[in-house]
Amino acid sequence: MKKNSIWLNNKDVNCPKLEQDMEADVLIIGGGITGLSCLLELKNSKLKTILVERNMCGHGVTSRSTAKITYLQEQIIMNIRKSSYDHASLYLASQRDAVKMLKKIISSNHIDCDFRQVSSYLFTNDEANVSKLEEEYNFLKNNGVKVEKATLEGVPNILALKVDDTFVFHPLKYINHLKTMFQDSIFEKSKVEKIDKKDGYYYSLVNGYKIKSKYVIIATHYPYFLIPFLFPFKTHVETSYIGAKEVKNIQDISAINIDKPCISMRYHYDGKKNYLIYLYQSFSSCNIKSIEENFRKLNSFDFIWSNKDIITNDYIPFIGRLYQDDDTFLIASGYNTWGMTNGSLAGKILSDIILKKDNPYINLFAPHRHLNINKVLRFPIDVGCSMKAIFKSTKNNVNNSKVIYKKIDRKNVAVYRDKNGKEHIVLNKCPHMKCGLVLNEVEETWDCLCHGSRFALDGKCIEGPSNFDITFKP
Repeated sequence: MKKNSIWLNNKDVNCPKLEQDMEADVLIIGGGITGLSCLLELKNSKLKTILVERNMCGHGVTSRSTAKITYLQEQIIMNIRKSSYDHASLYLASQRDAVKMLKKIISSNHIDCDFRQVSSYLFTNDEANVSKLEEEYNFLKNNGVKVEKATLEGVPNILALKVDDTFVFHPLKYINHLKTMFQDSIFEKSKVEKIDKKDGYYYSLVNGYKIKSKYVIIATHYPYFLIPFLFPFKTHVETSYIGAKEVKNIQDISAINIDKPCISMRYHYDGKKNYLIYLYQSFSSCNIKSIEENFRKLNSFDFIWSNKDIITNDYIPFIGRLYQDDDTFLIASGYNTWGMTNGSLAGKILSDIILKKDNPYINLFAPHRHLNINKVLRFPIDVGCSMKAIFKSTKNNVNNSKVIYKKIDRKNVAVYRDKNGKEHIVLNKCPHMKCGLVLNEVEETWDCLCHGSRFALDGKCIEGPSNFDITFKP
């Protein structure tokens, strides 16, 4: 069993490390599907664009996706419809456009990324949820979707909805092709340490060097800053557990239910073997009791990994201006588990803002959009979840028996001895907002339950929002 995503079982394209001062019109921070999509959308403009990534492009959340390209997205549209039918219709249109956009990008650029058309299913095995699917069926029909009621073979279900204009792909093959297209504009292993603004320009400190730019796009999974947007109080982090195992045959389907526990599935052929990719269960990270126990359902799989997603309080991503009247500092985050469509869409929305082009989705995804019923109802829940995660991490009550917490040289540290007997000592607070860290023994990382930062056993930060390591230096 390999304890990493199946997508990482792939040869990488390498880009250089930033080692000099530079100037650009646009600086993109983050090399996942959002950052690379922004780079792609700006390629025909006259704007010089640079992308920096603290690790390797695509090795963050993009590499841990199930990599579906679909608009049948669990209960997302149902939840949006609770506050606004029109917003739900516009969100559906955005996702259908994103599917078409990805298809066109892959075709026109001849990208070999195991792109395959499949039928997507949304299903339930709970009598109480049948009426929800019936309402979703009518909503999709009323919005011009060719949808049919069906039965999904091989999975317990009472009712399923089926559409045929959806796809799956290999996300890192896609990312690596884009990297070859823009290799001179991408810098990996290049961490942004600080951003200042002076005289209308941004000065970003990267690896000790300065990048001067007119625009900055924050395309990281979770923004590193708290103020001005107060991001942690408008979202919560959800963790899911995913496996891939070899099967005899593959089917041209992808599927997800609307029940609890969440079940999501698709198939993949890697050129030699067929695989079922299966997601079992998603938790708000504040409710995780045992990481090891959550992986137990996937013990028979050849690859196992987890993913962390940002869930917004109104189920619509934040894509656009960080400051309401400022087109120069833009963000994209909070994809509610559907990053392949929304990350690609973000590239188009953000580039259109910079290029001053019309886009029908700018207001829908605007980070400073108006209050709605979902925002009002979810706000105390998200704040409560953040407080619960802080309390749990402070009390160190996840995997408590495997870690020793103590003080060394007046510093609070966590000590873990791995299966080979090697001792790992790290600072036990996440640098982002000082939440405690818990041990993810399965994937061999230190995880922050509050906001999703992850660190290697030696303390190196491998995923933000933390911008710093937790390495202990006596």
